[in-house]
Amino acid sequence: MKILEDYYQEHKQVFMECLNRVSNGYETEDIHKMRTSIKRLRALLQLVEFISDSGFKTKKYLKRGRKLFKSVGTLREVQVEEMLVYEYEKKLGLDFGEYSEYLFEKEYREKAGLKKNFDTIKSDEIFNDKDFKDAVKSIDKEAVDEKTRAFIKRKSNILLKMNRKGMITKRVHKNRTILKQIYYLYDILTELSGWHIFLGMTKEEIREKEQQIGDWHDRVNSLYYLYLFFATNHYKLPEKYLTLKKYIFKERDEMKKEIVRHLFVGQTELW
Repeated sequence: MKILEDYYQEHKQVFMECLNRVSNGYETEDIHKMRTSIKRLRALLQLVEFISDSGFKTKKYLKRGRKLFKSVGTLREVQVEEMLVYEYEKKLGLDFGEYSEYLFEKEYREKAGLKKNFDTIKSDEIFNDKDFKDAVKSIDKEAVDEKTRAFIKRKSNILLKMNRKGMITKRVHKNRTILKQIYYLYDILTELSGWHIFLGMTKEEIREKEQQIGDWHDRVNSLYYLYLFFATNHYKLPEKYLTLKKYIFKERDEMKKEIVRHLFVGQTELW
């Protein structure tokens, strides 16, 4: 299964190159690429787990790098929030310097935590190529198309059952996770299944919808980090921060209404 091994090697290499650079500095783009490569690899490993016959388990495979992956994710969230604060300042015509300073300090602490996790694990111990290759070798080529289609149907059924229960934040975010996984694996799924449309959408439509949910989730995180900032201040904050909170609430809720309007609840096409 050359397509699986090539994808694995490509994104493992991206992660390792960025990780090695991070030991000497913390470029925002490297953190972004590391987080994306982790998600791409996790999606691939879940597919291999589903279609292979080796008993391969994604969770066990990624266990060695769990703390490191978590540190990368948190650092990326803080960096995204820093960028959003500049947008909020422009849109509202207000200065949130105190909040920006809080985020810069938090970013510094997260970088220290990332370095600590980096120092406690050897880069070549994060991924076990042999386990992955053994899992790929166990895939039955005669049944791979059927199993891949079953994998896609499983993702579709998760969306269907989940979205019928109502749209709490956790479920909306789960939509994005599944859409992102299908987007990442789109070319692989096409080759292995023989299908060309997944979840009722083209590759570009899936990308557009998962990014829409991503923009909404950034606002959810904005409120989380803003509340953390509030908790560190024992004096009354300026009125401008109440204005900021109300603005984020409004923006988040408007985005969610648009997203929920198109969530998969059993219609012929997902969106």
